[in-house]
Amino acid sequence: AWLGEVSGSRVWYLAHPSASKRDIGPKVNGCDYLFERATLPALGGKMQMCLQEAGEAVYLPKGWWHATCALNEWTVGIGGQGGSPANYEQGFDDVVRVHESFATKSKDEERENLVSCGVLKDTTKYNAAVLSNNVPSKQSQENDEWKWFDGDLNEYYNKLERDEHAKRKPDVITSYAVHRWMGPERSTLVHYGLIQSAIHEVVLGQLPPRPGDHRDQMDDTRKLHVFDAGCGLGAGLMWFEQNEPSWDLVGHTISEDQHKWISEDLPKHRFEARLHTYDEPFGNLDKDSAAIAKYDAVYSIEASIHSPNLEKSIKAWSDALNPGGAIIIIDDFLSVGVPREDPDVDLFAKSWLASSVHTTADVASFAQKYGTELVRDRDLGSEYQIIKLNYRNKAPELRDEHGRAHQGWLGSKVRQRLTVQGKITYRMIVLKKKGEMTDFKRKMTKSTCDAVPVHSKASNSEAMSITIDPVLMSGKGGGGGEKMACISGWYCCDKGGEYFDDLEANRTDRTRFLQLPKKLFGHYLTSFSKHLTDFYRTFPNDYPGKLQKGIFLDIGGTGSVASGMQQVTSKFSHFAGPLDYWVLDSDQGAKKLTNAIVCDIDNCPEAQTCGYDVTFSHTVLEHAARPWEAFDTIARITKKGGLTLHLVPWSYQYHATPDDNYRFSHTALTSLLEDRGFEILDVGYDLCTQPDDVQRKKKDEHFKEIWLTYVVGRKL
Repeated sequence: AWLGEVSGSRVWYLAHPSASKRDIGPKVNGCDYLFERATLPALGGKMQMCLQEAGEAVYLPKGWWHATCALNEWTVGIGGQGGSPANYEQGFDDVVRVHESFATKSKDEERENLVSCGVLKDTTKYNAAVLSNNVPSKQSQENDEWKWFDGDLNEYYNKLERDEHAKRKPDVITSYAVHRWMGPERSTLVHYGLIQSAIHEVVLGQLPPRPGDHRDQMDDTRKLHVFDAGCGLGAGLMWFEQNEPSWDLVGHTISEDQHKWISEDLPKHRFEARLHTYDEPFGNLDKDSAAIAKYDAVYSIEASIHSPNLEKSIKAWSDALNPGGAIIIIDDFLSVGVPREDPDVDLFAKSWLASSVHTTADVASFAQKYGTELVRDRDLGSEYQIIKLNYRNKAPELRDEHGRAHQGWLGSKVRQRLTVQGKITYRMIVLKKKGEMTDFKRKMTKSTCDAVPVHSKASNSEAMSITIDPVLMSGKGGGGGEKMACISGWYCCDKGGEYFDDLEANRTDRTRFLQLPKKLFGHYLTSFSKHLTDFYRTFPNDYPGKLQKGIFLDIGGTGSVASGMQQVTSKFSHFAGPLDYWVLDSDQGAKKLTNAIVCDIDNCPEAQTCGYDVTFSHTVLEHAARPWEAFDTIARITKKGGLTLHLVPWSYQYHATPDDNYRFSHTALTSLLEDRGFEILDVGYDLCTQPDDVQRKKKDEHFKEIWLTYVVGRKL
């Protein structure tokens, strides 16, 4: 037999088939077991109990004894049972027509009937906290025998650690990384990768290490002083020690038992964990010289919410930061418009010991007072589909399960309920301290602003043999997707030569300031593929050899999904040749990609200075709010000797994806690049026209003919 629960929940009592009918005793309603009106059979290990909730299915192999009790006033299930109903001694009454008067009964009268038949019990123990979605009163919480700690955060975590200690494995970080898991892999380590990326991008202005990077070969420019503000059992510190071995790591915990675990149970480590309160996270400034140390980054995972005064904590963290440093917080935040006095929120604050339930706007306002500013706010709940994957789209009932009476388990259920209701959101915010890490930036520029690799004619090795084809790809699927005959469904390009020849053959007037030389008319794909081919043929044939592989950066390379466009992932990956293909995009949909930098090209500290062999964009920069700043970024991130290639509109219909701001002539592109240290290798116009069938069948705001401007430059 099987039963799938569609709505509501139920308790199952199960006995192994080896139990006899004499062992089981007379037929009993499962609710009688639940409400202790009947005694469970004394079957030892043969008797089991489980809870089935909406969205779950229970399968019963042949011969298993079972009884069940619905826990809600209304439940719906779908199931099946083998054999003929005539073979089962169910003992059900015959179904009779419902009397008219019953249909008009009040909810209270219906509830009385449910109590009388044993489905509900009229007691405070199984009141609204169990059988409805109402928040329980303090009295019902006490009756439910939750273990409360009266605000003692140290003992709160000490008791949790004592309860769960046997499950910990010192050599397995996931066993003591106790924050919520995220993503389809159900990993609790995702948080550390997010923080690592934020530190590299915001503090260092460079890409985080890629899989396969050799940690032992990293230079000291990656060395940072990092503080874990609420390190718990030390999982984050251990992960960073393994993945960022040059970082100097320090953390603090408020729990004596957690500190004991770090000191006595964890494998040998270099990081330092201190026992401090949130009031003095770095120690006593007057007595402890270590308390005045400066840090490049402070991070907090599901810990800032416990601070008795978050504004005071942010001040302490900001004061401890070097200029240009960052604070990264991953935690639950109050949704805008939800009052802090909301009963649900109040119960969460009490049970979770969440003394600092704030909106991200509150945190940004605290930060501004102390010289830091909010530079990033990511909705991890939406990004990692926490309501769907973690919570299966349902708010839980608030009851003790499996003997877990610690108030924190009640807090976790209220947290789930608030998240599903949209009253709190799970986010990562990054606060950056004003100023620059001048000495560090100078070191970083010296070590990372290398030139692109060039084949030496004096060596015995050969130069790379490679050809980049002048083709367009769909960008959907591996290897760039399928080849495209034209730039879009509306236009085919490479019509500049035809335009010029027709004009010269049929012109009636000749106005000097309107004229353009024929050499400015060409095909952008031909130009781009030629210069990329020439560029890659300067690389040594064994590239990358002992070098770290370079990067081709496609700016705006995913498309504006937010504007209704379909996301592409590899449209110009064939242009990357021997380089790794990365995209940079402001569209939030790009966060799902593993080779994406998500930022605005006008101001993108996440993009590594002098970190890209080729920078490229294809009808993107017209959308920039301040293209001169976009070209500042392009100049900053392109390697010495590297190429930059761009296609932008000159004569083109308005297209807000999401904005449409500028048009560029060939002289505009020339000055924008030359003023920023590039030499121009090629610049010109490509004309694109509508095929005859498009002109016959389609008509809207699209121009019949468009002009595109292209440019190729090399960083001097």
